[in-house]
Amino acid sequence: MEAFFNLSLPTDWQSLSDSQLLYFFTQFSHDLPMEEILTLCLFKWADLRVLCKTHDGSYLVKHRQASKQEATLTIRQMQAATASLDFLRQFAPLPVRITKIGRAKAVEADFQGVPFSTFISADNYYQGFLHTKNEDLLSHLATLLYPKVKSRHLTTTLLLNAFYWFSSLKHYFARLFPHFLQPMPADEQNLLGYAPPIGEMLRTAMNAQIRALTGGDITKEEAVLSMDTWRALTELDAKAKEVEDIKRQTK
Repeated sequence: MEAFFNLSLPTDWQSLSDSQLLYFFTQFSHDLPMEEILTLCLFKWADLRVLCKTHDGSYLVKHRQASKQEATLTIRQMQAATASLDFLRQFAPLPVRITKIGRAKAVEADFQGVPFSTFISADNYYQGFLHTKNEDLLSHLATLLYPKVKSRHLTTTLLLNAFYWFSSLKHYFARLFPHFLQPMPADEQNLLGYAPPIGEMLRTAMNAQIRALTGGDITKEEAVLSMDTWRALTELDAKAKEVEDIKRQTK
């Protein structure tokens, strides 16, 4: 295939442009099988067009920018080509997002320089959505990630973008701050047993984070909430590690 078209495809999430991210999330919003999404992305990003299906089940395709360049692709060749896009099956290892919705610019993808209060609020909406599947919570999340975004721009496609972005951010932070950001205990995730209402759980977690940083001094709360997210998480991770060390020493 490459002998005909010398295809140039993105190799990871970080190499995707805004238009490519938008196209992927648009297809994803249609609830298509992932194999079909990868095939659509392949033809879109490689700028290929299917001319017809041949008698043996192959496809005659051409490059849109080279009208005389045609080739026959078998199903196996197409599967081999889409394999290079398999990274789309997983969340991005580093946070990525569409940089602008309308005229509303996104905050930093990795939340460097973003106030801790924004991260806390965003995480509350994110966790709330995971528990309730209420899309209104994704809209609230998106308005934090894209300050000044207009509600009419918050389509399902762009809400998916916001969800993927914050999911990849949480996975990234879990690797950077492993002592503080740990999975919820299994008993709290058990939907068949008792668990506190999600709103109560999130408020309790948020208040615990703030108390850990203020040392219980309410006069420091405003300074803590305006603190850079990375600095706040670094401090919380260090405190969590101290607690772990003390527990090990007292066993």
